[in-house]
Amino acid sequence: MPLGYELACQAADVFPGCGMEFHQLRYFVAAAEEMSMSRAAGRVHVSQPALSRQIALLEDELGVLLFDRIRKRIHLTEAGAFFLVKARQLLCDAESCVQQVREQFGGVRRTLRLGFISPFLDDLVAPAVREFQQRHLHSKVSLFDLSPRAQLDRLRQHELDAAILGNIEDHERADFIVKRLSRHRMAAVLPEAHPLAGRKSIKLSELHQAEWISLSNAFFPGRREFLNDTCARAGFSPRITAELDSLPMMLATIATSGGVGLIPGHARKLPHGGCVILPLAAPVITTRLLLILPRSPLSPEMAGLIALISERAAELSDV
Repeated sequence: MPLGYELACQAADVFPGCGMEFHQLRYFVAAAEEMSMSRAAGRVHVSQPALSRQIALLEDELGVLLFDRIRKRIHLTEAGAFFLVKARQLLCDAESCVQQVREQFGGVRRTLRLGFISPFLDDLVAPAVREFQQRHLHSKVSLFDLSPRAQLDRLRQHELDAAILGNIEDHERADFIVKRLSRHRMAAVLPEAHPLAGRKSIKLSELHQAEWISLSNAFFPGRREFLNDTCARAGFSPRITAELDSLPMMLATIATSGGVGLIPGHARKLPHGGCVILPLAAPVITTRLLLILPRSPLSPEMAGLIALISERAAELSDV
């Protein structure tokens, strides 16, 4: 990725009481996002054998496999998908803590902190931040790949300056400034073995008897209501059998459980081995991408970054 998710943690590199180290978490996150040991190694600037060895040590420390290795390809296990969310949060918390100490007590220039959801890293967040930093050579932006709930919590705690996410519950809108960035078509996710997996598109109503896999409201506020309302308009109530805390875990569960799901079509770029992602036939179902800001004055730098994000998001809208 041109501007990948690589956090330079400056804190102590070993977790007290165990052998797990921050650089192992960085390597694991890179491998999970790239779904390739060789690409991950290039991203974190180490050799592939060194990266593979450190991930194997991490698996030994945890006592579980984080990846299935099949025909020279890697796929997150259920444990790996679960751990990915936690690893990202640990790395984000470490970097945020270091920045805040340096800014408050070391006189370091303030860093802009931008939260986002992973499907929009490479074609929205990274290009906007790159252009911003070309225009503002002395400003720094740190990126935090977090679930929507974690982003909102960090906004309240003044640990983020802005958040990019897909939904916010009505009762929380009064706490923030909510700006609509773009609209995106939803798509159905089916396991490869599903009888309808070979179709070019699918009507949502054709999945009325399926078991549904959804994202958890605890991590993605309003997601259950969105799924229920969307299916109700198609004439049925979804039978939700699992709610997961991340898109990778949702996709992995669909691939192995036989259930189906609904995601923004923009997320088809995520690794989804064992799944197919099909466009929905009319009527078109859409979701919005939102920019969430605290109710406080914006610095000129933050206003400039928001303008670039808004311009880029408008180009990505597919509705």
